[in-house]
Amino acid sequence: MPVTQTNCIACGKQLIIHILSNAGVLCATCAQQGLFRKKIIITGITRMNQGNICVSGIDPQTWKFVRPVFATGLERDFTMEGTTQVINHFNMVEFEFKRYSPEQVYHTEDWIINENFAPRFIRHLTNEEIIKVMNKMSITDLNLAMQPQDQSLFIVKVQQINSIWDEIKFDKFKVRMSFIDHAGYPHYSIPVTDLLTLAFEKYQKSKGNTNYSTELMNAFNNNPHRYIRIGLTRKFQDNYWKQVTALITIPDLFNGQSFSFYENQIGGQA
Repeated sequence: MPVTQTNCIACGKQLIIHILSNAGVLCATCAQQGLFRKKIIITGITRMNQGNICVSGIDPQTWKFVRPVFATGLERDFTMEGTTQVINHFNMVEFEFKRYSPEQVYHTEDWIINENFAPRFIRHLTNEEIIKVMNKMSITDLNLAMQPQDQSLFIVKVQQINSIWDEIKFDKFKVRMSFIDHAGYPHYSIPVTDLLTLAFEKYQKSKGNTNYSTELMNAFNNNPHRYIRIGLTRKFQDNYWKQVTALITIPDLFNGQSFSFYENQIGGQA
């Protein structure tokens, strides 16, 4: 069902003519300017196929989700500056974009980036700033938020995680979880594609910690600020499947560590 687009998806300026569309709309100025840079608050770094990753976050100028994409996919090295992971949760990072490239259903957040411009670290948000972002961007009822089909990324306020488990499928380490959103609706057996969670759990298993799932679940459920970021897949088998693309708590569930930190500990990729 189309929704009314009232503001430019790039700069936030109010459109002279409102447009019914699921995809965001550019104003005339932004549509004509070519390359431009935007600062994005990183909220997701997820595992894709063929060793690629997906990066996404929030534009604090428009308060819209943004997914920077290459036509050939992003590699893990894209997140790094030397040995430092600059693309990390709640870092503000500057990208240079070529154009807005939305799909008409759900995946309206895609922006083609200039591959010749290295992502530039600006700063890390404070806990107080993160709480403000969560208060502004989070939703309580995931099923309701999905109904307009105008976005594929959601930050969901959560009552609790009910279970977390791992499995090896097609020789690949996988994690799933079930949770209840703040509106009280359960979501069962959702795949976890968040690289940080995957790397952390694989690291715990490498240490012989067989109780890591319960420990992680309890640490999340006992935190006063509990959110799960959900991303939808591209259409597959006539459906758009939910995936857990980040576990967000304040203070941070992972003590500020990055996925590359845990991958370095296990000597391989999650």
